[in-house]
Amino acid sequence: MTHQDFKKYSVRQQIYTIHQYAHFLTLTTIGDCITRLYALDNFFVEYRYNITTLQVSVDAFKDTDRLSTFLNEVDVSIFSN
Repeated sequence: MTHQDFKKYSVRQQIYTIHQYAHFLTLTTIGDCITRLYALDNFFVEYRYNITTLQVSVDAFKDTDRLSTFLNEVDVSIFSN
């Protein structure tokens, strides 16, 4: 799946695709917003859920600079032997 194909999906289809095919990387919580980061093929997906307003948003991106906010959350020790 390409980044552009994913972005054409409805939010409901995007969430289904995340749950079926994406690889969970990490979770962050800021205030009432929970953000889960996933890897899907050659791009990343942020799945945000606001526990107060119950709003959901999905944002797919390829720019690795956006990963910097998650670096402290990811446990890379599983990749070392």
